[in-house]
Amino acid sequence: MNWAKLFAKAKENHARSSRMGAIGTVFTFGAIFAGAGAITLYSAVTHQIHGKLATATLLEHTKQCTVEYQRIGEERRKEQWSCKEAEDLQRVLGPAKFRVSHDSVARVRFQLEGGRAHEANIDEYKFKSSQLAVGATLPVVYAPDNPSDVRPKLSWEQLSVALVLFAIGIPFLMVAFGIPFSALFGWAFRGRASRAGEAVPFEHSAPTLTGASELRDGSKSTRRPDTMVTPRSSFGMRNR
Repeated sequence: MNWAKLFAKAKENHARSSRMGAIGTVFTFGAIFAGAGAITLYSAVTHQIHGKLATATLLEHTKQCTVEYQRIGEERRKEQWSCKEAEDLQRVLGPAKFRVSHDSVARVRFQLEGGRAHEANIDEYKFKSSQLAVGATLPVVYAPDNPSDVRPKLSWEQLSVALVLFAIGIPFLMVAFGIPFSALFGWAFRGRASRAGEAVPFEHSAPTLTGASELRDGSKSTRRPDTMVTPRSSFGMRNR
């Protein structure tokens, strides 16, 4: 095998590996978005189906801090601390080694299915409870096996986030698997075309059939003799 063939083969292998790498990247993006949307949608719908609806009473508005750090030789940790302790330790270690995120939460109390009172912290952004006064009530849905898993009633706003993530991921997956975008809507256009073909009424086609029969039977049509038109003599032949 000469050098030209070796170079062409290496170029072909490089192009193939680059194409496979691009397809893998596109597939990864699609799987992340579509997977996140599908998991979020499944979790939200499942929680609403199996959860129990209750009326919660707002006890207080508070702040909750989540810290993220990593010790030498260990995996990175993510825990919930009191905001004062987290902020004090962050000033000592620095924000790069010890990250602190602040979340607005509300403390609520509601009754479980058996009548026992239970308290839990809810995310005020999800429940939109930051403007409610202490003592106000709001509907919640809790998991029977884990009452601390409290979520708001399912709304279109929650579903839209999951559907948008899913819709972003689907085109990436179609590109990765080589599926044309026209296939996504082909069934709709085929169904519309078939319905349009079936919707043509019979009487609309009757004039065409009648006209065709009249053309076929034109020789049999009768006309009055006095209405017959005599052909005009050709030019130059009148005096012959």
